[in-house]
Amino acid sequence: MSNIRIEHKIIISIVLFTLLLVGLQRYEVSQDIAQQFIASKKDKNTLLLNTIAPILGVNYSLGLDDANKEYLDQIVNQNSDMEGLTITSANGKILYHYYKKQDKETEKDFSEIDSSFKSVTDPITGEILATAEAHFDDHEYQTMLENNQTTTFKLFGITFVLLALFVILLKREFRSLKELTLNVLQYDPKINNFTLVKSTRSDEVGIIHNAIIAMVEKIQSYAETLDRTNHILELRVQERTKELAEANQKLREETLTDPLTGLSNRRAFESHFKDISQLAQRNGVEVSVIMCDIDHFKSINDTFGHAAGDDILRELGGIMKNAIKRSSDFIARYGGEEFVLVLYDTDMNDATQVCMRIQENIKSLDGFESQWGKIGVITMSFGIASIVPSAESNYENLIISADLALYRAKYEGRNRIVSA
Repeated sequence: MSNIRIEHKIIISIVLFTLLLVGLQRYEVSQDIAQQFIASKKDKNTLLLNTIAPILGVNYSLGLDDANKEYLDQIVNQNSDMEGLTITSANGKILYHYYKKQDKETEKDFSEIDSSFKSVTDPITGEILATAEAHFDDHEYQTMLENNQTTTFKLFGITFVLLALFVILLKREFRSLKELTLNVLQYDPKINNFTLVKSTRSDEVGIIHNAIIAMVEKIQSYAETLDRTNHILELRVQERTKELAEANQKLREETLTDPLTGLSNRRAFESHFKDISQLAQRNGVEVSVIMCDIDHFKSINDTFGHAAGDDILRELGGIMKNAIKRSSDFIARYGGEEFVLVLYDTDMNDATQVCMRIQENIKSLDGFESQWGKIGVITMSFGIASIVPSAESNYENLIISADLALYRAKYEGRNRIVSA
């Protein structure tokens, strides 16, 4: 080594240092991109299972296996990168199974990047009902690796070419390149501390001077391109996450809404009634429940048809909804021609006033008409029950009391308001 000329030693040092510098920087960037991609992929897969698991738990706890199958079929169709999805019950029974390529189902060794697991629990008891296992293809990951490798080869190719040019010119005019050599040795791509400006010289020194500057600019440009690619990938993951959240919210709203009247359905009522009863218990205020239904509704359907009956349900649903004024008041279609109202901080007298207001609004219509003829005057019967909830209260008894009062109203002649 001592027989090698000093300029050759410096040339070799510069070449090795530059290659090491570029290699280390490129390796760090590649590792960061790969790790961020893996984390984003795992977060996306986990988010998908976290999104569907509560809905599966609710449906399985209610025995709605068919609803789960339709929902899971939609999830599979909406996620083109999903290769397999299996729902296994706690006792080992396969509740749902999907695999995009059946003949290769057992051939692939799934990794944590393209696999995700989630327990499906009962939302009430917390009991584990099933386990969801999802597999995804790694096409995007392999594409990212290929693009990363291609960029690396290009980067090293440019580096080698520019280094070759640099060595040739440096040997010709070694002394004139001291400042350039010092700047190259001190260059850190992370902070972009290359301070030289383009040379106005037209000889070899000026060419190699500007070539090194161009190399630094290209390295910095590739680094910025990689940063932008990673940012775009993050935005896509965020968009997909937002789409999944919106789809989940839409599905949740559909499961809590009566499609005919647009009012809340019985499931929404049961959830709201439990929450409002607990709130009333904490605040020590009274809650009133009004059970009501349409008088002689069956004969209307038999005489004028179910289409006319549906029109009446929609019309009366809108009348009752307009009769309640406060944001805390709640109305739902309980089933068939029966509706239920929950009035927070409302006693029996005020609840009776709400019923009377509904009756007046119905009476002001002066009867209903359908395409089959004039239906005539429609009336409703109301049953009211009120209570200040306590720790010993059974909330279901309040509904039963209101239902019994409604039965009395029917028994006593209909078109009347009866308090429990």
